[in-house]
Amino acid sequence: MTNWFKVRSVFSVRLGVLVVSGVLLLPRLAGATTVIAQSFSSLVQEAEVIAVGTVTAIEHEWDAEHAAPWTLVTFAELEVLKGDARQTELTLHILGGPTPDGRVLQIAGAPQFRLGERRIIFSVGNQQYEVPLVGMWQGVYRVGFDPERGVETVHNHAGQPVTRLPTEAGGIVHDGASVHQERTTQASAAMPLATFLERIEQELGHGP
Repeated sequence: MTNWFKVRSVFSVRLGVLVVSGVLLLPRLAGATTVIAQSFSSLVQEAEVIAVGTVTAIEHEWDAEHAAPWTLVTFAELEVLKGDARQTELTLHILGGPTPDGRVLQIAGAPQFRLGERRIIFSVGNQQYEVPLVGMWQGVYRVGFDPERGVETVHNHAGQPVTRLPTEAGGIVHDGASVHQERTTQASAAMPLATFLERIEQELGHGP
């Protein structure tokens, strides 16, 4: 008979995640995660660290005390916009990953990362919260490149081009839902990274 694990955890309300407890560990955690929509201003203001970086390592650890796996994602080549400007690396500790019996715990809506990709991170509660990103998937963007314009561009967690920034906060959104972008948006319309970073600086009061 198969033994199922249970992860007894409560997602922080500060992350905008509704309270969840006693999550059953299946081969892959099914279902959906519900969060509170974040405006761009709330992303910037609530984040403890905002940085652009390249994924250089993805490691897994088993927390025997809490019977849960963690995935450690390391970003290097950091450009820190908020936080310690001297920081050269950032490692996010995210609940989920392989277990000793070969199963996988994956929180629905938790962003997935790949080595070598560039991301913009809005982090809060690292090593305290199960997913240390403001608004979970809302707190991470992908950096792409538009060869026609010769500029780096910004895409959301699902890879859809960002053409405008979220202005509304407080509504309920679900993982996998694109609340600000249409799937038909052309990549050539994606916001340049430089513009996106300027908007962050403005929100922080560092820009015009």
